[in-house]
Amino acid sequence: MKKVLVILILTLMIVGSLHAETKFKMELWNRWTYQMSDGEVTKNEMALKRGYFRLEPKFSEDIKGRFNLDFFSDDDNKVADGAGLKIKYAYLDFNNLLPIKDSKLTIGLMQTYFGTIYEWNYTTIEGDPSDIYKFVSSTDFGFGVSGKIPNEFGSYNLAIYNGEGYKNVGKNINTDMNFAANFRITTFNSVILGGSYMYRTEKNSDADNREEYNLIAGIGKFAFGDFTVLAEYLYKVKSLPNTDSEEDNVKSSVITIMPVYKINDKFELLARYDIYDPDKDADNDVENTIIAGLNYHIMRDANNAPKLFVQTNYKITQYEADNEEDVQEILVQLRWIFSEVINKN
Repeated sequence: MKKVLVILILTLMIVGSLHAETKFKMELWNRWTYQMSDGEVTKNEMALKRGYFRLEPKFSEDIKGRFNLDFFSDDDNKVADGAGLKIKYAYLDFNNLLPIKDSKLTIGLMQTYFGTIYEWNYTTIEGDPSDIYKFVSSTDFGFGVSGKIPNEFGSYNLAIYNGEGYKNVGKNINTDMNFAANFRITTFNSVILGGSYMYRTEKNSDADNREEYNLIAGIGKFAFGDFTVLAEYLYKVKSLPNTDSEEDNVKSSVITIMPVYKINDKFELLARYDIYDPDKDADNDVENTIIAGLNYHIMRDANNAPKLFVQTNYKITQYEADNEEDVQEILVQLRWIFSEVINKN
């Protein structure tokens, strides 16, 4: 924890010396988890599951940045003082730098533009499907171009990454870059369709145990008044190109459906259903996850964004495998957010 305090203090000192307008933001997740399996209690804990410390410097109307520290309770006791710390974001956005209308160049530790992981706001306490089923890392080192499709028809993202993610910095870098392409199309005011493709590798091209991944995501968002539905399909092929047979290829898939009903400005009901198949050629390995929940927004900021709210989820994970017992969880989370502008002009 001493390292966390030192980094926070040094960062604030540096920002305080800048003339750039900078937004400071903090978000904390206090969570109670009660878990049962085969009729026995397997977890009953209170924890600070996640904390975000964010700085957003604004050097000009066309140059803006973002720096995030991600700190959390150490569930696996890998850290001596019981806390973990990662740099989650560290990038700059350059607007109108490229000769492409409405385009933006991003450089640094940035969002991974695949599926919904780059825009996931944790409506459920559970994370994005691409994240929890280990398809991609939510952020990675690289650079990319983002922009709008003409006539407000949608948006696109093209990016090149190291492939290491942010949790294992410097450990999984090889000589091949990873590539991602993502788009969103607004067909009607209430319907958004999208898709993503990503190519990533592990190990260098001449390594005997080299792995290649081809990933595809399909997205559909539908809104009907106060009722919205997110549908997402993920597909991954893991291959070993240095072998002569395709029998070693592993195909995985995820289907996620998440309806949300806004009762009023305070309450929203939600549900989520995930079907995860880690190996489509194997039998009895599918996982089904069912979530039902309620979000209570206690306070909002001047822009009507959540500021203080409580999330409650009831989660059941069912396994097809005979040797795996179903897991039931009750999750209650208090999320609170505060922000301030430093050196405001």
